[in-house]
Amino acid sequence: MRIVHAAVAGLLALATGPSVATYTTARAIRDSPRTTGALATDSAGARATSDAGATRDPRATQDARATQDAGARATRDAMAARSTGRLRGVLGTMRDLPEGFFSHARAPWRAPFRPRASACRALFDAAAGRPPRDGLGGAAAVTAATYDGPHLGELAGVGLAVYDGNEAAQHLDVLRAALIRCATADAGTPYDRLKASPVPLPGIGGPDAAARGLTGRAGGYPYRMHLVVARSGHTLITLVHAGLTPPDPARTAELARLLVREVGTLDG
Repeated sequence: MRIVHAAVAGLLALATGPSVATYTTARAIRDSPRTTGALATDSAGARATSDAGATRDPRATQDARATQDAGARATRDAMAARSTGRLRGVLGTMRDLPEGFFSHARAPWRAPFRPRASACRALFDAAAGRPPRDGLGGAAAVTAATYDGPHLGELAGVGLAVYDGNEAAQHLDVLRAALIRCATADAGTPYDRLKASPVPLPGIGGPDAAARGLTGRAGGYPYRMHLVVARSGHTLITLVHAGLTPPDPARTAELARLLVREVGTLDG
């Protein structure tokens, strides 16, 4: 067949000149089965390359986004870890505790019992180093400690938590409301039951601090407790001053002011 095409092309070249012959020969070559197959292969390859590129682009975008998210998480975690270290430093180096308190911080406060009321649980948990978690970020910027007082069973339990944005103020509002709702903290038995009592705490109040007293029994023994919630910048503070001997309100207020002052350095 190619021989016939070539012969016809030659005759046309003689009759019409080079331009027609060239066009006809080119068309004959283009229409040949081998050339048609090559063109089809080239077209398919181009489409495959385009499709592969289209497939790779979303994958590359996803990979880039995952890398960016991982970097952002690493930055948040590093900042939270730094805040946690500074919190521990604050609690570990307090030298101005009220007279008679042992300045060496020990393990976080453990509540004498688990209250049934959710409002009381929220307060006890925050003082024990388990504050509300919304806004804490990646590695939680939380720490807690206990300081032994001079009287039998007297202690000060402190919980600190650093939050993002305005979360500390919002959680303070929640804990202030919990103080009001925690009228009775009990474990369902008369041996573990504390009832709210009015306790004047000098210098504690206003928009950034609130307090309440609880009195009754824990483990069957007389037990008194002052609960304080406060905020200093981005840090939420929860304080428990408790013991078998009624805690001194003036010393509770002194502890609260000390914590607010020391924690204030974290926002510097």
